[in-house]
Amino acid sequence: MPHLNRRIIVTAFAGLVATFAPAYAAEPYPSKPIRMITPNSAGSGADNMTRRLADQMSRALKQPFVVENIPGAGGVVGTEALLRAPADGYAIALISSNYVVFPHVYKKLTFDAMKDITPIAGVATAPMVLVARSDLPANNVGELKALALKQPNKLTLGSSGNGTILHLAGMFMQDKGHFSLLHVPYKGVAPVLPDLVSGVVDVAFMSYAAVEGLVQQGRLKVLAVSSAKRAPALPNVPTLSETIPDCVLEAWYAVIGPKGMPPEVVGKLNEVINTTLQSPAFQKQIAAEGALVAPMTPNQFKVFIASEYVKHGELVGRSGVVIQ
Repeated sequence: MPHLNRRIIVTAFAGLVATFAPAYAAEPYPSKPIRMITPNSAGSGADNMTRRLADQMSRALKQPFVVENIPGAGGVVGTEALLRAPADGYAIALISSNYVVFPHVYKKLTFDAMKDITPIAGVATAPMVLVARSDLPANNVGELKALALKQPNKLTLGSSGNGTILHLAGMFMQDKGHFSLLHVPYKGVAPVLPDLVSGVVDVAFMSYAAVEGLVQQGRLKVLAVSSAKRAPALPNVPTLSETIPDCVLEAWYAVIGPKGMPPEVVGKLNEVINTTLQSPAFQKQIAAEGALVAPMTPNQFKVFIASEYVKHGELVGRSGVVIQ
């Protein structure tokens, strides 16, 4: 009988261990540092937004966020790095509008830009600014157009690369405004700025975050903003559409992860991001750069990014930019 009782006890204990072991084994998310990739160069508007958001999320989730800049090919290289990571929530990315551009530009991708991701949250929208070297004899887009018409193919437009959102903004402005600039593509935002300041190129579209300091120092000047309405941070700067009707193109930022992330992890990240976006301190930070928060549920963001994908595909089609 004692042997029987011992067997019953051992069996019962084993059953209890089997029942509760998974609960003990599964650590609550997050239990280790999180990689936050941005497929953009250091100093860009997306980089600044990533670091601000990562700082807030790190405080809320009580885990370090390691920001990684992985620029290249308009966002392809950084996206490939994200999609190689496990879909466990420990690798996410802050993307910009470029994300819905490069799939239409680069025809040979190793992934499907819409099907191979997990949409997590919207973050913000921001106008792009058309900036010029300080000594350019034009102070608004109307004067730029007049100058370009007098000097065909002499004025230059710098961009962060062929087919990037900053390039498309320039193409869109020229198409709507019926004038031409000579396009000079660079590898990312950072190398454009010194050439713009020194006068190697004449104008470029940028996020205001990337050029704010240079504008305040008088080394660059802002000719226009690309939003439908004047930016609160730049109330005296006209919109493109004030001179060129229907010339509106806003940039945006959002967070994605690899395909197949657990819904509970996605939900937690979305909740933390949306809580951050509701913070007056965060809103004030990004408002100084002309940005406005754009909170979305994962499903709302999924619908939004799909519509943006179609819209920007049409823009790329009109621009004729294709890279094999």
